[in-house]
Amino acid sequence: MMSRYHQRFERDFRSVWERRERCASNSSCGGTVNGCVSTSASSVPNSGNNRPGLLPLPVIPSLLPTPVTGATSTANSELTCKRLASTCTTSTTKVSGHPSADTQTQGQVLANSVRWGQTPINQSTPWDTDEPPAKQMREKDITAPLWPPQVAAAVSQAGLLAHTYALPQPPAYSQGATVQAPIVGVTPALQTPHPQLPTHYQLPQQPSQPMTSMVLNVQSQSLAVGGLPPMPSVCQVAHPVHTVVGNGHLTHPMVQSATMSSSVLATNGPLTNGQQETTSNGLQMLRTVGLGKYEFTDPWHPKEMLKELNQQRREKEFTDLKIIVEGKEFEVHQNVLASCSLYFKDMVKRLSGENRNGEKMQLTMSNISSDVLELLLEFVYTGSLIIDSANAKTLLEAANKFQFNTFCKVCVSFLEKQLTAANCLGVLAMAEAMQCTELHNMAKAFALQNFPDVAGQDEILNISKEDLVSYMSNDSLNTKAEELVYETVIKWIKKDPSSRVQHVSELLAVVRLPFIHPSYLLNVVDNEELIKSSEACRDLVNEAKRYHMLPHARQEMQTPRTRPRLSAGVAEVIVLVGGRQVIGMNQRSLTAVTCFNPQNNKWYPLASLPFYNREFFSVISAGDNIYLSGGIESGVTLADVWCYMSLLDNWNLVSRMTVPRCRHNSVVYDGKLYAIGGLGVAGNLDNVERYDTITNQWEMVAPLPKPVHSAAATVCGGKIYVFGGVNEAGRSAGVLQSYVPQTNAWSFIESPMIDNKYAPAVTLNGYIFILGGAYARATTIYDPEKGNIKAGPNMNHSRQFCSAVVLDGKIYVTGGIVSSEGPALGTMEAFDPCANVWTLQQSMPCPLFRHGCVVIKKYIQSG
Repeated sequence: MMSRYHQRFERDFRSVWERRERCASNSSCGGTVNGCVSTSASSVPNSGNNRPGLLPLPVIPSLLPTPVTGATSTANSELTCKRLASTCTTSTTKVSGHPSADTQTQGQVLANSVRWGQTPINQSTPWDTDEPPAKQMREKDITAPLWPPQVAAAVSQAGLLAHTYALPQPPAYSQGATVQAPIVGVTPALQTPHPQLPTHYQLPQQPSQPMTSMVLNVQSQSLAVGGLPPMPSVCQVAHPVHTVVGNGHLTHPMVQSATMSSSVLATNGPLTNGQQETTSNGLQMLRTVGLGKYEFTDPWHPKEMLKELNQQRREKEFTDLKIIVEGKEFEVHQNVLASCSLYFKDMVKRLSGENRNGEKMQLTMSNISSDVLELLLEFVYTGSLIIDSANAKTLLEAANKFQFNTFCKVCVSFLEKQLTAANCLGVLAMAEAMQCTELHNMAKAFALQNFPDVAGQDEILNISKEDLVSYMSNDSLNTKAEELVYETVIKWIKKDPSSRVQHVSELLAVVRLPFIHPSYLLNVVDNEELIKSSEACRDLVNEAKRYHMLPHARQEMQTPRTRPRLSAGVAEVIVLVGGRQVIGMNQRSLTAVTCFNPQNNKWYPLASLPFYNREFFSVISAGDNIYLSGGIESGVTLADVWCYMSLLDNWNLVSRMTVPRCRHNSVVYDGKLYAIGGLGVAGNLDNVERYDTITNQWEMVAPLPKPVHSAAATVCGGKIYVFGGVNEAGRSAGVLQSYVPQTNAWSFIESPMIDNKYAPAVTLNGYIFILGGAYARATTIYDPEKGNIKAGPNMNHSRQFCSAVVLDGKIYVTGGIVSSEGPALGTMEAFDPCANVWTLQQSMPCPLFRHGCVVIKKYIQSG
């Protein structure tokens, strides 16, 4: 009894395959006209659509009808190309010095590098087939050569299904552009030039007429080689038909009709899986939304529409609202302005109700300057605007007043990164007035932490009495000497004594006088004329004196002034983030985040990670913030990026990476974060992304020459270095790769001495140290100037999956695991370059490995 697969084959494909075999052996099917195969449309299977629930067998190129060759003429630079749906056409190829070519039945091709289980248009959506390739195509079924035999001056191109691209007139082709041919199905190793590989031709003249539906540009290469295929083309089709072939793949990416110069379509080579073709009309793509359903998206559509609207605004076309500010007129579109601003939306609604005669509405504004309004309108119509420290405050005030919410967030993010001791109090007051909680919290924390610097600025002398009292009375004010607080209060009063002297007692009450040194209290404070003239101030000074003179009675003197400030100063601390912990024979992920202060050898808890069971992430510090990117959670590779705000002690999500990854490296150069390589969903990654902390945006940069994961990466001398790692074969990569951000270029050298994996790298005194890894105690030192590698002193323990940082001129290595069976290490080691020796340090809160380790400046409470 025949199997159901054999019955399907007999029912749907036997007659067609036998006819194809005869075509392959006789080089013709049925009657021929000038060498063209004449085949009826009914004899061609319709993509397997007559087989409900099933997909067609893969087609062997040698068993397919060969395609029609385009007619190419170098004499008049015209080439006529037509795809046939059901019948065969005849065309003639005229090439100088070559005979005319026979025409053959045109087929269809898929996007290049398409494999079973992949979608050529949306690579993120796999297709499942009822009949896998192993069952659909077997070697015993191939009775003809794998590729069509070469024919002089005319070569066929394999196709799958026929479809039509309507051309109202023969298209002209401009010279100098690249054309490329996709390859169908499974691509075998080529021993000879394959007829579908990209080929370049040079047409000597410009096109005689513009093209309407298809663009084909070709580059220089002679047509004299026999056996070359007809020119493959990169087409732009106005209304193509969605034809599903094989295992559900579309026959071609959708592209749009356009007329372009050769420079527009020129590319460096065929497109590969996961890439999109970009033209002057923008990137266009399809996304699978269901079986046989696709969503078309033009990412450039919003930008082009805004560009046209802005042009109309400048030329005052279709504008229906006139805004007058400081005698300057701005004509805008009501709906455009209302779509970006809730304030103007309500204003337009009100004016529309009042305007019954249909005239152009007019609005006069006095609460904004013309320059600021012009900048805001530029943002509304273009989506971009240049922000700097000079205009950020003004723009934020205007954006907040007129409820440009998106732009408010951009200004807030910018100002957070621009906070300094000279402007933080002004930003704090502005944020409070605008009720901008996020900016207010950030500016307040910055001002409290950096009080010694803020106290030396003129800005603090100009703030209001209420703001000064609130600032000075805060328990978190970072000051190691209360004398500085007293001096700041006196300076503020003396800036305008006539109006401020009345507040002297109120201001002196926020100074913690009991914590001022007794000699300073007697010699300076007690002799100040402002203090002598106020009875309330003298009482406060006497309270401080009693606190010093009667230490045994301090428990009875509890007031807000006798309460010590929480600050223990700002110190550089080592922060351990997450990781894995070994408990007996089991492991578990940690969410704890702790920091170690070398000044007092104490550990302090910080805000825990906001997720569970995540590992193989990457951690890096930028400024005083910590960024955690990627990783694996429950078997899913992630693109999430979390930021730990040191001032606020909390974790927040920021912009996601473009590509999910784990086991990758992160470095910071020039204030920007780089995510390098790693392991993705489909294997090793070579792409590199760069994150701007101000704009909260990721962008792609030049990819790694050698894709690796679990490498060692660091920054030294203006370059980013990536050492070793694990290659695609799962072995040590043995390569050193370096990146220059200024030129966006990578270089690499291969050396068997670079065999590290699962090891960190740090930079100290111009040298790069690679520490441990692969159950080793070794310290490898690389000199970037000389380009040589040498061995350093061994650590006290073998450490794999450990982390390392540099603090106070020493290298600290934390945690790790001794071997695959354990144990995990709960110790730290410090390397002193002067003594050239490793020393065991304070134990960590618990043994762990695969953790993050960074250094930041942290405001730590005492106790």
